[in-house]
Amino acid sequence: MRRFFTTAEALAGGRTPAELRWGERTGRWQRVNRGVYAEGPEPLSSLDRAVAAVVGMGGVASGGLAGVLLGLDGVRLGHPPYVTLPRGHQTRRRSARHADLPSDRVTTAHGVACTNGRQTLIDLAATLDDRRWEQAAESAFHMSLTSVAQMQADLPSLARSRTPGARRIDRVLAQRPPGAPPTESLLETLMVQLVRAVAGLTDPVRQLEVVNPSGRLVARVDLAWPDLGLFVELDGQHHKGQPVYDASRETAVVAATGWLCARFCWTEVNQVPVTTARRLAQVVEQCRRRPAPA
Repeated sequence: MRRFFTTAEALAGGRTPAELRWGERTGRWQRVNRGVYAEGPEPLSSLDRAVAAVVGMGGVASGGLAGVLLGLDGVRLGHPPYVTLPRGHQTRRRSARHADLPSDRVTTAHGVACTNGRQTLIDLAATLDDRRWEQAAESAFHMSLTSVAQMQADLPSLARSRTPGARRIDRVLAQRPPGAPPTESLLETLMVQLVRAVAGLTDPVRQLEVVNPSGRLVARVDLAWPDLGLFVELDGQHHKGQPVYDASRETAVVAATGWLCARFCWTEVNQVPVTTARRLAQVVEQCRRRPAPA
């Protein structure tokens, strides 16, 4: 991400007004708002302008902007407000909201002051639907930006203060299997969500370690139903040699367990989920018909 700076920061660093004007003329940087510059001559994106608003007002990136800066799945920049300012700070900009954030709810992302994962998820619960909030939450848990326990600990106070989105947080967390690890990719989260469309299919075990009869680790599979003798492997964007490795690992798991494998790719899970759910249901039915593996 390009770097942003204010006139005050530049002057404090030893630059002069003439140097700022020279840099702007030569395309070394460009003025975004009054007193705010962005490095480079490339056209400004909506994300650039949102970050510039944070830098210019000396606030904290929040909402959709914070989600994008933190790299949360399922989050887009969306509509303002993008900036949180302390109560009493005067501004008429629609990109800002006012709230007193505790210091432990603020972090830095790409050099920009930003609400941390815990606070960002609380804010996003008011604007995202259940599916996208779950995607954001699972990625935050995976990156250790917050945890299920921390979010659950916030629920009583959020309910008492009638914080928008509190019910969504409670509802989505309640459907997670107790103690389940976070998913490790957006594709995995989408597959977990897709599984719920298959009648009678329980939540899968996530990141299951499969061992052979001698107790040696064979592989760790994305999602599995040991009681059915079924595991799912998900194919994202492959590096060179990845398909061969995946096929070898799948063979090793089948040899060690006798389970059936259902393999799906990004396009199947993301673009044709109804068809994919139907295919998964067919594999589940085959598992239920065959003798359970030892």
